[in-house]
Amino acid sequence: MVSAKFYEKLMKISRVMEKEGEGISYIRNEKETYTIGTRKYSEKIAKFLDETVGTWEGSEANVKKRKKKGKVSGGAAKKVGYLWKIPVTD
Repeated sequence: MVSAKFYEKLMKISRVMEKEGEGISYIRNEKETYTIGTRKYSEKIAKFLDETVGTWEGSEANVKKRKKKGKVSGGAAKKVGYLWKIPVTD
């Protein structure tokens, strides 16, 4: 089980990502990592993670926009986002 202290840290990280990454577009909770996707990469987020958690991984991701029902679109538009993997630690 993860401590309340870690969840508090994760909330701070999420607030920074929301502001600096132009919104959070993806969150996934896995056994050993949290993956948070932002709309764009930000040096401020990277620096904050270095100071807060130390080790983390990041990568660009091609995220497809979902089609709305009943709407005709001009093809599948891709949106490039950035995924931040944060290890779960106590």
